[in-house]
Amino acid sequence: MKKWSIQFQEKYTGSPLTYWVHKAIGNSKYEPPLPKPVAGKGFAVLIVEIAEIELFFSSVNEVDHFLEVISQKNMPTSMQLSKIRGASYGPNKHWLSRLPGKIKPWRKRQRLIKILEKARKEFIINF
Repeated sequence: MKKWSIQFQEKYTGSPLTYWVHKAIGNSKYEPPLPKPVAGKGFAVLIVEIAEIELFFSSVNEVDHFLEVISQKNMPTSMQLSKIRGASYGPNKHWLSRLPGKIKPWRKRQRLIKILEKARKEFIINF
């Protein structure tokens, strides 16, 4: 059974990773750029389900960042990731601190990585 879906929304909606991946560089510009709508469909959103938890991604860049972090057997702390972003937010504002604990163990993440890598391939097609 497929553990992910791609939905389209009329308006762009960021995910919990958007701030941490797409950095504002001036007036309405971001690096990397925010995704554009797919003609006739809207903005693509990837929804991945694992352990009765839904994870939302609004860009391929967000999926890549998420995979980069969770693929490390010893994940960095949310404070370390906040410093990389240059944010002065405390650890509770980072997406990693908001990730449910039941999917953080390495065994669960290995399963999630496999699912997310397959979902990523399909998500790319929709951009």
